[in-house]
Parts: sequence; structure tokens; C-alpha cells
Amino acid sequence: MKLNTSQIQTFQQVGFLEIQHRVIENDHLQQLRRSYDQVFEQRYQTAEQGWRNLSVTVDSTDQQQNEMLQVVDMWQKSNTFRELLYHQPLLDIATSLIGPNVQLFHDQALYKPAKIGGSVPWHQDNGYWRCQPADLVSIWIALDDAHTANGCMNVVPGSHLERQPDHSRAQEEGQELPALLSVEVNDSQSVPVPLKAGHAMVHHCLTLHQTHPNRSNQDRRAMVIHYMPVGTRNGEGILLKDNLVLYGRNPHTA
Repeated sequence: MKLNTSQIQTFQQVGFLEIQHRVIENDHLQQLRRSYDQVFEQRYQTAEQGWRNLSVTVDSTDQQQNEMLQVVDMWQKSNTFRELLYHQPLLDIATSLIGPNVQLFHDQALYKPAKIGGSVPWHQDNGYWRCQPADLVSIWIALDDAHTANGCMNVVPGSHLERQPDHSRAQEEGQELPALLSVEVNDSQSVPVPLKAGHAMVHHCLTLHQTHPNRSNQDRRAMVIHYMPVGTRNGEGILLKDNLVLYGRNPHTA
């Protein structure tokens, strides 16, 4: 179901949109959860090949308490998640916002375990990526209910229209988090975006967002797919012509 004009205008004005309808039905959701857990279990048993804990600090020890677990490029590790890239309800959202020719930038699974789930500081996605033009969008899919207690998304409405802030290396309790960046944000300007499992929100790559720790009794499994218009270049100015085309065509490879 394509986004309507009002939804598109809202996204353009505030930089994010909660999708009011389910994007993943129950049977599909159960399949995604099983595959998700299998990938994390397999990756956990390796030397962090494609798996890492974003909460690890420079001086961390084996007693590291927080776990903000990430697996990048799930589509390469699971046919279930490769198929998710072409899931029509998601492509309807992406094409409504960035046009008919859509490529994958990358995807990632973000897992906050119950009780010990770590936080992700305020940032813009393009603070990491430096892509140009900065027209990428991300669809954040809740595989578990995501609420304020277990680490749902928080965003600053309209921040994608403001001057791009300088990101610095994130810190936690005075220790540097080498995997994460952060910016200073007035929390009073932010709003939470709680989601039921099977629902999603979409945000612009310049929208400031973050997630709090998970100290609840409920896991928070989330999946994020990052979409870009054909013609996007990376931070070095290199055309990303070889990324998967999810919809439409890529004239740069013709």
C-alpha cells in the first residue's frame, strides 16, 4: 500500500513516519524471529564475524554488562531476510518516499536483550555514512513490541531540515564507545515512537534519533533496512552502482 499524500507530507515535514498498518503478518513475523535468533546464535559462536556488541567500550573487560548487539547484512546470512528486502509493503513505503528506482544501502539487525540491553546515543545515520545526496530512508521494523521501557526509537521531529551537526565519538560513563557516534541534543524536543510487533516506522537519514537501554524483562529485537535512490554516492564520492536494486532499474549498470 503506497503512502498517501498526507503521509508523504508529514514525513517531509518531520523526518519520520509511524506506519499505522502492519507491515509483517503473524506467520511471517514468527518466521523472521526464528531466522533472526538462528543468525545471532550462529554469529555469537564465531569470532564476531558479522556480529558485534556496540556497547563495548575501549577499556571493556569480560564483565561487560550492556549488550547492544548488531548483525549487518542479514540478507547475506538468511534467505528469510533476503526475501524481506523485496517485501512489497516495505517497497511501497520506500518508493513512495525516494522514487521508483531503489537500491539497498545495507540492512542490520539490532538486538537489545532483556535487562542488559545497551543504549544507542543521539545521531544521524548519515553522520556515519556521509552519502550524497543525503536522501536515504530507513525502515525500522519491530519484531517484538518496542516501548519506552525496552528501547523503542526516539526522534527529534524536523531535525533533518536543520544544519547537520558534528558527530563525535560516543562515551558511556567516561569511557569511549568505539563503534558509536553521538551529538548533543535537547531531549525535551524528542518524541518516542513505540511500535507493536509487526509494525514499522520510517525515518530520513538526517533525522536525529536514539534508543534508551533495555532494563525491562522483554527482549527487543528490531530489523532495519536502509534504502537509497539509484545514483547515491558514498563518503568518498564513489557511485554505489553495484548495490542490489530492489525496485525499478539502475541505468548506471546498463
